[in-house]
This record gives sequence, C-alpha cells and structure tokens, in this order.
Amino acid sequence: MAATTIKATEVRIGDRLRTRLGAELTVTRIDDGFMDRPGMLAFVEDSETQWLKMPARLDADVELVRRSGDAG
Repeated sequence: MAATTIKATEVRIGDRLRTRLGAELTVTRIDDGFMDRPGMLAFVEDSETQWLKMPARLDADVELVRRSGDAG
C-alpha cells in the first residue's frame, strides 16, 4: 500500500504513520491533549523496537503508511 493522507482523528491503534521528517511509527497509544494543549493528539509507539511520539492537531492531516490489520 502506498502512503496516503488521513485526518489525525481517523488514526487507530496499530496504524503505521510517517512523521514529517520521515521516521515511521506503529501507534500503540493515542494521548489526548499533547502537553496539556486541548485540540492536540500525540501518537505514541512504545515497543521493544522504539519509543517515538508524534504530535498532531485534531484537524491535521497525517501520512498513513499502513492501516491496522492490513497485510504487509
């Protein structure tokens, strides 16, 4: 699957995202109110492989590399 753009509010646990700098993370947790800011989300990968947090505004578009449950 080629990367596509979706709304931040459509991201699900298990989705694979790409940051603006090109790093990729598999979402294991979604935090509401990044740094106590309403209107912000934080997508977190907390795994044995890596720990990475990607903030996004609720109305932002994010790059989806692979949807949760998709093969590959």
